[in-house]
Amino acid sequence: MNALVPQNFGPISTRFQGAAMEDDLSAGVQTGFGIIGYKGKVWSIRKSGAETPLMREDGDGPRNSIEVVLLKASAHVSKIWYKDGYVEGSTAAPDCFSTNGVTPDAGSKNKQANACALCPMNQWGSRITPAGKQGKACSDSKRVAVAPLGDIKNEAFGGPMLLRVPAASLKDLAAYGQKMQALGYQYYAIGTRIAFDPAEAYPKFTFGAIRPLSDAEADLVLELRGSHQVTTILAEGSENAAQPVSQAAQIASAFEQPPVQPVAAPAIQAPQPAPAPAPAPVQAAPAPAPAPQPVVAAPTTAPATTAPAAQSSFEDSLDAQLDQLLG
Repeated sequence: MNALVPQNFGPISTRFQGAAMEDDLSAGVQTGFGIIGYKGKVWSIRKSGAETPLMREDGDGPRNSIEVVLLKASAHVSKIWYKDGYVEGSTAAPDCFSTNGVTPDAGSKNKQANACALCPMNQWGSRITPAGKQGKACSDSKRVAVAPLGDIKNEAFGGPMLLRVPAASLKDLAAYGQKMQALGYQYYAIGTRIAFDPAEAYPKFTFGAIRPLSDAEADLVLELRGSHQVTTILAEGSENAAQPVSQAAQIASAFEQPPVQPVAAPAIQAPQPAPAPAPAPVQAAPAPAPAPQPVVAAPTTAPATTAPAAQSSFEDSLDAQLDQLLG
């Protein structure tokens, strides 16, 4: 790969100057995207069959919350149905699913109806919860493309990721978006903390504003909102296909603003002549050991952590502004 284009390759023909750069060589070729999931109340990222649990930076247990930018949300409510019920943490493909909430996806292996509105599994009372309450056998969710607040490019996990907001959290998501809009903030113009509601036994999301984005972060967000990957995340259902799960390496999570190690691009090298024979070894005095270098954190576009007082102050000021608007 390093020698595909030699150095001093030469200028492009003037006939091609100004011609559009087409992407048909890469069209249809997908490397996949990360999916933020949870088992119980433990967050994880799944990509390419590997699942990485999101742990606290101090190593003292799993994270209760994630700090993200909500890049874009699907205009539709997605639906997923498992014949034998969903087993928490399972990566098995659902029997029937719909990304637009109108018709089953073409990849559904056991379609229940031609239209979601007429599907018996989408009717109230088609499922009885463990608490004895009526519900729907087909679960609703909202597909949202997200990026870590501290590393919006998120190269470690392939860029923007998919987060499914479950049915029990959809009203809270809508209320959060309406509150921020009333205060003059687009939902994608701020950092958002998503946590599990401690008052509920099941995983129910809570949403809180952390801080407005900087201009540099805003430029990245606006670019990603219009990207092909975000469009794919909100539209496709290929991630519902069953995938083998390999043992995930314990790598540092890109979430909640840890240092990110940049990955250097491979250099383009010309073919090199064969090396000359090495000279006879010469006894040299031992070199002094290098002095230890100080550890320098990788630069980030946002503070590594958000002080609780600062976050509380920001949210308190938002609530005060909202009270004035509603008063």
